[in-house]
Amino acid sequence: MNVNKYFSFAIVVFLMAVPLVLISCSKNDNLDDVEELQPELKVWTEPYHVEGSTIDEVKNYMDFSMKRYGLVSEATIAGSIQLTYKTVNGNEGILYSFYASNGELYSVIDTELIANSRLVIDYLKEHYSLIVPANEATLEYNFTNSDRSMVITTAKVSDTCFNVSYAYVK
Repeated sequence: MNVNKYFSFAIVVFLMAVPLVLISCSKNDNLDDVEELQPELKVWTEPYHVEGSTIDEVKNYMDFSMKRYGLVSEATIAGSIQLTYKTVNGNEGILYSFYASNGELYSVIDTELIANSRLVIDYLKEHYSLIVPANEATLEYNFTNSDRSMVITTAKVSDTCFNVSYAYVK
């Protein structure tokens, strides 16, 4: 009879513990922690994006003007050289792509937190021209500069991040 009493007690304890474990492991808690570690920005600084720039020019700019980011890697992949930068906690980053043949910058992809999307989009609206109507739900915007030599696109890539991509038109 003692065995049945302990068995019943163990089942009750197990049933009480399962919801606590499931709640503590939910995705929402992890997202809240990420947001607490990453406060919203007051001012957004565009990544360096001058077409044809050299690797050294980008590195110098990042070292002096974008101190939130650190260089993670420099790699040669399929005919291009890529510099990868990220923030300390790794949720935001910038990928610079250069032609391997001449070392000139041809693409920039900046990953930002959704929490900062309004700040970034407002900045882009102020400095560039919107090409086509936007899809605000997916953060899909298409901008161009005054001489139409560059296209800046934004797009949501996850529940917590979106990309700002700079491409040059030849």
